[in-house]
Amino acid sequence: MAIKKTRLSALVAAAAAAAMVLSACQSGESGSSGGGDGGDQPELPNVDMTKAAADEVKDGGDLTLPLTEWPGSFNYSHADGTLTDVKDMYGPSVSTGLKYDADGKAEADPNYIESMELTGDDPTTVKLKYNKDAVWEDGKPIDGEDLKAFWEANNGKDKDYQVSSTQGWESIKSVEIGSDKKEVTITYDGVFGDWQNYVFPLLPKEVSSDAKKFNEDFKDEFVPSSGPFKAVKLNKSAKTVTMEQNDKWWGDKPKLDKITFRVVSQPQQGQAFANKEIDLVDIGTDGDAYETAKNRGDAKIYKSTGLMYTHLTMNATRPGLKDEKVREAIGLAVNRDVIGQAAVGPVEAPVINVNNYTFMPGQDGYQDNTDGWAQHKPEDAEKILQDAGYEKNGDGVYEKDGEKLEFSVVVPADTESNEKRAKQVMNDLNKIGMKVKLDTVPSDKYFTDYVTPKNFDMVTFSWQGTEFPITTTANLFYPAESQQNYFGISNEDIGKAVKASQNEADPDKRLELANEMDKQFWAEKVMIPFYATPTVHGVSEDIVNLGATQFESKDWTIIGHKK
Repeated sequence: MAIKKTRLSALVAAAAAAAMVLSACQSGESGSSGGGDGGDQPELPNVDMTKAAADEVKDGGDLTLPLTEWPGSFNYSHADGTLTDVKDMYGPSVSTGLKYDADGKAEADPNYIESMELTGDDPTTVKLKYNKDAVWEDGKPIDGEDLKAFWEANNGKDKDYQVSSTQGWESIKSVEIGSDKKEVTITYDGVFGDWQNYVFPLLPKEVSSDAKKFNEDFKDEFVPSSGPFKAVKLNKSAKTVTMEQNDKWWGDKPKLDKITFRVVSQPQQGQAFANKEIDLVDIGTDGDAYETAKNRGDAKIYKSTGLMYTHLTMNATRPGLKDEKVREAIGLAVNRDVIGQAAVGPVEAPVINVNNYTFMPGQDGYQDNTDGWAQHKPEDAEKILQDAGYEKNGDGVYEKDGEKLEFSVVVPADTESNEKRAKQVMNDLNKIGMKVKLDTVPSDKYFTDYVTPKNFDMVTFSWQGTEFPITTTANLFYPAESQQNYFGISNEDIGKAVKASQNEADPDKRLELANEMDKQFWAEKVMIPFYATPTVHGVSEDIVNLGATQFESKDWTIIGHKK
């Protein structure tokens, strides 16, 4: 479990997600047993839950779900809002217009999009018709004007908008609205393979057309609903968000009356679940929470492959870390196998190291792109430093030209898994002659005050992949100014590789080019990926259609209590 942030995902048609979700902790995917290279297919299923038809679900009832932190913004498209917690809250309330099957295949959700047709290959041209009944929670139609305004807010041309990523949106040349405002034509500037991720607005035009509203209005207020539920109360002191049925919802009537999202700190979530204060616990790799959940008599444990991996990110603008040789040495000093075994072993799931930034193990396109880096070879790490001119001083710390290799790892308070990873990093690096300490900060300030403004030497959290990994991974590494590029560096060779992979229509060739792009990312030696985390959820046993999934969309109209 952990604080979570996201590689802008399919959820944010504003961001493109295999992107990932930032999470101070974990959630991810599993694969071969042991600290393998990720080449095997994951051993867990990609869907694990108790399914029931609508007529097998009770009408009424409540559901209480956990959040790991109170977000800096409830606008998922904003730099402070691209969190897994916000994405989770969007599930019942805000749609991307798409739904996904168990294998991650996207199709139009007929509640939102009546038709979706690719009408041109070069340039990529898409014709859409939105559901005539689709409206925002105030009753105003969801139409092409909303999409056009949302595109203009997220495409990077207006610098007043503090967006998480412009990827995908900046590739759109025009959004044309038909005589019927429900009809829209999107034309890209050339070929763009991940076009499905950019077909539906997350915000109404009244918000997207006003940078001040976009940036500031949702710090303590939820965004307008387009789903079966809407937020009716935000209690910042109690840190709860209460949702009830959206009276403007045009689709099937949802079964639940109310959903409450409640912030519960990571160490307390297992016990809160045991006490029946929450109906689901995202166990991740928390062994204590796993045992506690197993011992709750009226609960079930679900496990699936996931989309999140943990990692160590290095700020390459900091003293010492500016030197690629130092970053290379760090990657060879840190023991990924020990970190993975300690984390995933306690929840009785396979452990697998992630060796690709773009694709998750088991995802089409995954291959090992490490080129020998991120393997535990501490002797080689020291030799790299010595060859680069570093010498140990009287304190046993490497330095060169008076600059000591002294760093800190910023850790959010009350996130045990994050702290354990950081301690292992600290111990491994101290062993080879660096001086590393932990800097513990308030968890609710971790991203807003430290990660996002790049106020750190090193941090460890998680990225969550998505159904559109090629586009959404790019904003992690390019450009340097990207809100999700926490390394502070990039180069034009990366930019060219990004564009080549995105501007390819042939599916097989796209995967090939995406891996060439991924190799460019690895060459920078700025992020060490650790283990992929299985999705492990404890759920009240009377709750159906809610469990552990890798890709499959949740249908919030039939989640509820079984009859």
